[in-house]
Amino acid sequence: MENNITCTQGIAITNALNEYKRFTEEVEVLKSTISDKIKAYFDENAKQYKIDSTKYTTTTFNNDWFCEWISLSVPISKMNAKKGTKPYGYLSFQLCFSGETVFHKAINEKPFPLIHIIFWEDMVYKESYFRYPVSKKEYFEDYSGKFIFIDDENKYVLSPHYDKLKYINCWTYSVELMRINSDNIEDILFKPAIELLESNQLILSNNKALDGVIIKYPPLEDFIIE
Repeated sequence: MENNITCTQGIAITNALNEYKRFTEEVEVLKSTISDKIKAYFDENAKQYKIDSTKYTTTTFNNDWFCEWISLSVPISKMNAKKGTKPYGYLSFQLCFSGETVFHKAINEKPFPLIHIIFWEDMVYKESYFRYPVSKKEYFEDYSGKFIFIDDENKYVLSPHYDKLKYINCWTYSVELMRINSDNIEDILFKPAIELLESNQLILSNNKALDGVIIKYPPLEDFIIE
């Protein structure tokens, strides 16, 4: 009996690792597609912002075997910015598979892979990334402020709002990773980002591809901690 149980467990582990391998291969394709398409899309559609050619990637592991999330960050500059000047900010795509980046009971009792699309003054890196629950201290330790929803009616875009730093425009929206494909990637990841950058709003009627894909955040008090 014990040998049968051990064998069954071994088969389950191997099957799970094989599935994970296939999944990570698909993630690498998605990362490459974002890198290949985003600059051309911004060049053609953005009126106020441009993307520099350099790409940055970061990865985090909870051990040497398993990757909980991976991100790609691209520098965003204003159209009239001189070459060599500091980017206006970074547009990051945080691809999340497990752990604190995908799960909080206020979001969903059964976690599933997500992409967080983040605009921030810095790129996503190992110590600073989007997670649940959201910590106020992480965002407002140096400057006072509060979290708001850019869209107060639908609550799809989360933004830290600083009391004295009016020039900082930063926000996050989240979508289901498994719903992204080569046909809708621009409409789900790039088009809404340009709208948020240039008008500081997300009008869902202008972004039909987000229907059923974008994550509606719960009331702030349910998933934001001190």
